Amino acid sequence: MNTTITTIYLARHGQSEWNNQSRVTGQLDPALTDKGRLQSQALADCLRGEALDAIYSSTLARTVETATPTAAATGLPIVRDAALCEIHMGELQGRHRDARDAEAQALWARWQAEPWSFRVPGGERFDEFAQRVGAALHALLQRHAGQRVLVVGHGATNRVLLGTLLAWPRERWFELRPRNKFCYRLQLGEGLPR
Repeated sequence: MNTTITTIYLARHGQSEWNNQSRVTGQLDPALTDKGRLQSQALADCLRGEALDAIYSSTLARTVETATPTAAATGLPIVRDAALCEIHMGELQGRHRDARDAEAQALWARWQAEPWSFRVPGGERFDEFAQRVGAALHALLQRHAGQRVLVVGHGATNRVLLGTLLAWPRERWFELRPRNKFCYRLQLGEGLPR
C-alpha cells in the first residue's frame, strides 16, 4: 500500500520583547529578544538535514525573522501568509494584562473565560480566527501534499493548527500551549485533515 505522507514542522516565533512582560501582542509586532534570535538559529539547527519543500510564516516580522535562518540554510523562500497572523486582540493589543492595567486585565479575564464567543472590542472572536487559520491550513495541505513544510506561527495560531492536525475537539484546544522553544513534527497520511 502506497500512502502519501505530508510532514508539517510547526514552530512558534522566537521570544519577543513582550513575551515576558504580560503584554498582549496580538497583531502588533515587537522585535525578537536576543534569546528569540538564538531560538531562531536553534530552529534552523534542529531542521538541518531535513529536506524541506516549503517554509511558511505569518506576515508579522517576528515569524519572518524566526524563519529566516532556516530559509538561509535551505535556500527556500519564506511564503508570508496573512491568514497565519496571530489573533487580533483589538483594544487589548499592546496593553498589560495584569494589575498595571485593571481594564485590560478584566477584558483579558473575560476573553480567557469565553474565547469562542467573546469579542474584545475591535478584535476577532476565536471562532472567526480559527476559521481563518483553518482555511490557510487546508490550502497549505492541498498545495503541499506529500511534502515537508515548515510553518512558523504564533501561540494562538499554532494552537489552532495543532488542534486541527491532531483532530482534537475544539473544546480541548486551549489545553495546547505551543511554546517558542519547541518544533513539533506532524506526519499526515491519507484520510487525515486536509
